[in-house]
Amino acid sequence: MLAAMLGDTANIKLTARNKHFKHIIMMKQFLTFLLLLTTTLTKAQVKLERTDLNNLIAISELYSHNTNASGDKFAKSIDSLRTPKLNHIADALIAVGKGDKTILETRFLARPNDEELVLWYVIREIHYNRTNEKLTPRPDTVVANEILSKKIDSRWLLDNYYYRIHGGIASLFNDANLNKYNFTIDSLGFKDETEKAIFFLNMMDALVGGRFKVLQMMKNNKKILDFCDKLPKFNGKEYFYYKNFDYDDFDWIGYDKTESYNERHIGGLYSTLIAQFSATAELRDKKDAQEIYFNSILHEPKYFKFTQSKDDLQSLYDKSK
Repeated sequence: MLAAMLGDTANIKLTARNKHFKHIIMMKQFLTFLLLLTTTLTKAQVKLERTDLNNLIAISELYSHNTNASGDKFAKSIDSLRTPKLNHIADALIAVGKGDKTILETRFLARPNDEELVLWYVIREIHYNRTNEKLTPRPDTVVANEILSKKIDSRWLLDNYYYRIHGGIASLFNDANLNKYNFTIDSLGFKDETEKAIFFLNMMDALVGGRFKVLQMMKNNKKILDFCDKLPKFNGKEYFYYKNFDYDDFDWIGYDKTESYNERHIGGLYSTLIAQFSATAELRDKKDAQEIYFNSILHEPKYFKFTQSKDDLQSLYDKSK
């Protein structure tokens, strides 16, 4: 009986001690989670001085009225809104408006820091807030403060930056011959293969994405090849050699809908490749067409799912084996 009572007492003490240890462990886990959460929120927040915030909103309004950033009046207005924090944004927008080789300088092609990427996203969201007819516009200040205070996927931020400057590259390529130019992607400060792919896909879309779609509808294969001859290199090779797309696909928010990033952007690259391959097969040497096909993602079945031409590509691949 006594032994049983002692046993019960020991069990009670042991149970109490276990509960105490569990409480300590739970508290440590909670504090660790709270610390991580606080760290994440702190990193997500961008604090601006009032002048920076007001000028950023003003820049966003100017951009929304003139997304091509064109004209002396636009440049002078942007110049007047400079602050040390907004200088690079002002320089980039003015370079976009010029549409000359200034936009190819490393200071514009290299990855901006995380804070600046958020500021570019403010510009985007204020623009969309002003132009989306499906939604009731909110005050620009409300939109800006919302973006500055929340966590945003860094991939969206980076993609948005290169989209905002793509107009300058597209304008430049209307007349410029860039076949001597080389985009050295590894020197531009990207953190991983996803970021490198985002840069590459944006550059190709700016150069010939929309252009080739129009020329294909016009059945102007000669003009397609004229632009192909003027394209720059990427890491010292023709663009079609670039195949580093083995990152995880992710949701991407465009103007008013969410879609697969790869379906939108790798799908666009496939359209460009098909346009060049078809034009080359028709008008140039068979070996040139084979170089494009066998060295590009036209011959990579794992990426076919990202294009609406997947059935045709699979059929061509099966025949090529």
